[in-house]
Amino acid sequence: MRIIFCLFFMLGTIVMNAQTSHTLRMQGDDKYKDQHYDLAEEYYRKAKEKENDLKANFNLGNSSYKQDRFEEATEHFQTAISKSNTTEERSDAYYNLGNSYFQNQDLEKAAEAYKESIKLNQNNQDARFNLGLTKQLMKMMQQQQQEQQQNDQNQNSDQENQEQQEQNNEQNQEQNSENQEQQEQQQDQNQSEQQDSTQQQQMQQNSFDSTRLEKQELDSTDARKLLQIIQGEEQKVQEKMRKFNSKRKKPDKDW
Repeated sequence: MRIIFCLFFMLGTIVMNAQTSHTLRMQGDDKYKDQHYDLAEEYYRKAKEKENDLKANFNLGNSSYKQDRFEEATEHFQTAISKSNTTEERSDAYYNLGNSYFQNQDLEKAAEAYKESIKLNQNNQDARFNLGLTKQLMKMMQQQQQEQQQNDQNQNSDQENQEQQEQNNEQNQEQNSENQEQQEQQQDQNQSEQQDSTQQQQMQQNSFDSTRLEKQELDSTDARKLLQIIQGEEQKVQEKMRKFNSKRKKPDKDW
């Protein structure tokens, strides 16, 4: 039984090794049609090990593309371009290369690949359609970038205006503060001048009052002198009156 098992194993190995590149690609195609892209890739890689030709690389590019490995797909399609023998094969390889660049969002390289595909095959309408779509997207992206730049400039301008406005407000506040300080200083100065003026007026008033007091003192002196004169004259008058009364005759009888 062991010997039979070993024989079957050896026969299986021989059969696998005896598979040609074409057979492996056929098996890979079957898996590809069933959307088993990972299994299809395994067969295509085995086919490439046996024969590194256009079809092996082209199919490896397709299976990688279906698994969203677009960078790896571009490498396989570039190799397929170098392995192609006819302009139609190269056109198809460039077309798929353009699709890989497109899916990888490298629109400029995608457009160049589509252009090369059209140069090689003027009847490649799919490449023409994808080229037009790519150019339209590039134009839209350029417009968006310009609008974004304009928005950024407007935002920067608004920010600069806001900063300038804030700076102006700060300057105005500083100026207002300085004006207020100047007004307060002016008010203090006016108050000080007014106080000085009041003090000067009071000093002048006091000086005037002092002069009036001096005048009052002079008047009192004169009054005392005048009183003394009046008193002296009154004494003289009284003496004269006494002398007159003494000389005056008495009436005949008393009442």
